[in-house]
Amino acid sequence: MGRTIDADDYGRRERGLSVLFWQFVTHLKDYCANCTLSGFAYIANSRLHYTERVFWLACVVISSLGCYILIVDYQRDFPSRAVSIVYESLPPFSTWKFPSVSVCECIHKYILVKKLEQYIGSLGGDLDGDYPYDVEVGLSTILFPPTYNEGSLKGTCPTVRKCPTCALCPNGNFRQILNWYGANCSDVLVECKLSGQAFDCCRYFRPLLTPFGRCFMLNSLQNNNPGSKHWLNTDLDPAYQEARLELIMNMAVQIHVLNAEDIPHTAFVPPGVLLTMPGQGKLIQINQVRIVNDPDVKEVEPKIRSCLFPDENPPSSVYRAYSFSTCITECARKIQIEACGCASFLMNPTADPRYPDCNLEGFLCLEANSLMKPDSKLLKNNNKGNKDSCGCLPSCNDGDIQAIYEGHSTFNRNTQLRNVTISMPALPTDQFRRQAIRTRLDVVVSMGGMLGLFLGASILSAIEFVYYFTVRPLTNMLRARSARA
Repeated sequence: MGRTIDADDYGRRERGLSVLFWQFVTHLKDYCANCTLSGFAYIANSRLHYTERVFWLACVVISSLGCYILIVDYQRDFPSRAVSIVYESLPPFSTWKFPSVSVCECIHKYILVKKLEQYIGSLGGDLDGDYPYDVEVGLSTILFPPTYNEGSLKGTCPTVRKCPTCALCPNGNFRQILNWYGANCSDVLVECKLSGQAFDCCRYFRPLLTPFGRCFMLNSLQNNNPGSKHWLNTDLDPAYQEARLELIMNMAVQIHVLNAEDIPHTAFVPPGVLLTMPGQGKLIQINQVRIVNDPDVKEVEPKIRSCLFPDENPPSSVYRAYSFSTCITECARKIQIEACGCASFLMNPTADPRYPDCNLEGFLCLEANSLMKPDSKLLKNNNKGNKDSCGCLPSCNDGDIQAIYEGHSTFNRNTQLRNVTISMPALPTDQFRRQAIRTRLDVVVSMGGMLGLFLGASILSAIEFVYYFTVRPLTNMLRARSARA
């Protein structure tokens, strides 16, 4: 049988709860009477007339409401007023800082490196037994993305042979094919000069797989580190040095001028020049406006400052440094994997096993889903907030580089080499500066000022509140117990 609960048990329980309630009320009244918050002592003072206590209660409520409204307004305005960007003048005769440069292998009229042509020829012939140009075009669209046209891969890389000896596109290992048969640095670059001083091209131009293809990068944070033996010192003294980079190439290339954390991408068109014809020469002049950040900017949340520093890379990234171009690339890779279970090897420069490379079947799947080059789709939906949105923020170090002059091509029929000169004709006179207007310390000071203005609160008030509802009841209980002993 269950235990019978009589009326005496209910009575004792109700009396116990009543005692606890009135003990809490007494303790709360004691806190209000002795705390340092303005007005609470008047509310708890039973010797005052009730009209006075009601008056002070109304004052405390109105002050609390006013403080709440100000704090809410402060938090709402914080994202739009936490950071500002100003345009400031540089001191005269400040040093030049030449930007990063990429030299990307490209093909013109499907003229490939000889060893790559030999590899394609070893795969077989066409219906007439001649060189398989269709296979060359299909493989080129995979290895050199700028040559891709919508629907071209399926037509040039069939999965069934047209004849017993006809060539087929390789089924996979495209990363290894580009490494084995693609052009290396010495195949591309012949001579390099900065401010008239020659330097070792292949020591400082480091290879990197990018969405544009395989490129050789000068002073890129993606495959190099400042201060390393492969990092070229590009700080130039305008008193005796010119900001002029001269390059001589042995084959068709696309050259880009970009920020150190950026990578060449088919979706963007940074200042640069395309050199395709033998003997072609080109001059391009650029202007660079750098952006610098105050140390306090890093304390502001990225969503509030609306940018990310190069070292704020997400754990899922395969790149060394964050930039808008790497973020868009990783977003494209994610979409490709979701659709076809693989991604282009050019979007995984480190061969990270988390992101499998596509074989030929995978590339045909990407083409069927219009994901070989989803550039316009990604940029259009970047900040729309839908499922296709990448949500990529710009880099905090993303300076403004513009081409201010591009000369007509010159041609020297006595040589097969191409040359380009990239110069900065004018000394930089201005720069952008990102400043933190409201840091964490400013938040503490502002919040403390509002609480102090309306309620007379301080850090000691918070400690006092904790003390009255933790330490004080414990000591009272211990005193009562020792008094009964």
